Amino acid sequence: MERLKVASSRIESVGYDSKRRELEVVMKKNNLVYLHKEVPPNFWSELMLAPSIGRYYFNNIKESFPFEKWVNPERS
Repeated sequence: MERLKVASSRIESVGYDSKRRELEVVMKKNNLVYLHKEVPPNFWSELMLAPSIGRYYFNNIKESFPFEKWVNPERS
């Protein structure tokens, strides 16, 4: 999944796979990757259009969709 760098103080990059309905979010501070499953496409669109990507993510996605997390191997 290709990730896009975003302008956020807490989030480094995000990526979305519409076929699998999976959203990847890479955090800046702790270097964790969150892979959220069952995320409808409108949440991806709204995330990318939000005035604050971090606020939208933490208020609308983080605890709303099941996720796995791991340390980002690209920055280990």
